[in-house]
Amino acid sequence: MVNIYKGEKVQLPDQEIIKAIRQGNKDVFEQVFHACYENLCQYAFTILRDMDEAEDIVQSMFMKVWERREELNIQQSMRSYLFRAVYHQCINHLEHRTIKLKHREYGVYEGQHKVQQPEVFPEELSENIRIAVNDLPQQCRTIFMMSRYDELRYAEIAQKLNISVNTIENQISKALRILRLKLKDHFIL
Repeated sequence: MVNIYKGEKVQLPDQEIIKAIRQGNKDVFEQVFHACYENLCQYAFTILRDMDEAEDIVQSMFMKVWERREELNIQQSMRSYLFRAVYHQCINHLEHRTIKLKHREYGVYEGQHKVQQPEVFPEELSENIRIAVNDLPQQCRTIFMMSRYDELRYAEIAQKLNISVNTIENQISKALRILRLKLKDHFIL
């Protein structure tokens, strides 16, 4: 049970909370968020050992719950569901982190054997990058610039644009794919 405050203190059973969230009750959702957020962040931190990542995971999980609220089919307590969801997102994040680390290590290994030289001078390269970024589709460009130039985290961008973190990740991947193609002739690979 979670305490829900709307004028006065009310106790709702988990199934009523789930039903209210499914129906789009923002007050109930916010109360669940405030009641569980800190504990979920601490739990994610014990797995990830990085508080920023832990907070991103928890925020992302809550965003997914809200976005998919109509499909919620929770058989256990709301609290158990949230902790299990955070656990799975943390595990996925750790797997992704491991893949990135292996990729980076491979890049360092390869970099020891090959030197990449730009075919253009820095000013030309900078201009070519600016042109390539400007040629990105509107949403893709906006998200890419918020991430790379404004240095905002995916969760912050998602909140500002009122879209999911998954959409942010997909748009960043799309932007990088397009930029690699457009700028491939400017580097000896």
